[in-house]
Amino acid sequence: MAKNPQIILIDGPAGSGKTTLSLKLQREFEANLDCQVIHLDDHYNGWDEALGSELTDTLNLVVSNFLLGLPTELKTFNWHQSRFEGSKQIAPGDVLIIEGVGAGQSAVRARATSLYWVETESDLALKRVLDRDGQEYEERIRTWQMREAKHFKEERTREFADFIISTT
Repeated sequence: MAKNPQIILIDGPAGSGKTTLSLKLQREFEANLDCQVIHLDDHYNGWDEALGSELTDTLNLVVSNFLLGLPTELKTFNWHQSRFEGSKQIAPGDVLIIEGVGAGQSAVRARATSLYWVETESDLALKRVLDRDGQEYEERIRTWQMREAKHFKEERTREFADFIISTT
């Protein structure tokens, strides 16, 4: 078990650059520490329930287990089949980075070492997501943007961030 396990949360709107930041941080940490990244996109429960209580329960379990030096098995969501298939093992270690919309929610942020908020202009974020995932998702992404905005307002995620990064 790591002496002092660290948890870094990276939150912000879809298309803001959270995954890019998480991978940069992982490369830096891996020079001297065991570092893993959880990409919440792989573990959401579909489009409609992604930011619901199941995400909160999953985050609580992962954070608690990591800080206690215990492994966690996370179900992996298959977006094409709209169901969970397979899993990912999160082993105890030195640093765990959790990135994705909802990562910095109030249920877990007090137990994290730091919370990063990544933001960009909404039009640029939409373009990035559509370039990444495909134009056929535009309607779903626009609905998602409304859901994430509501979530961020309720959670006040940006307000509680230790670091705010603009990728505009």
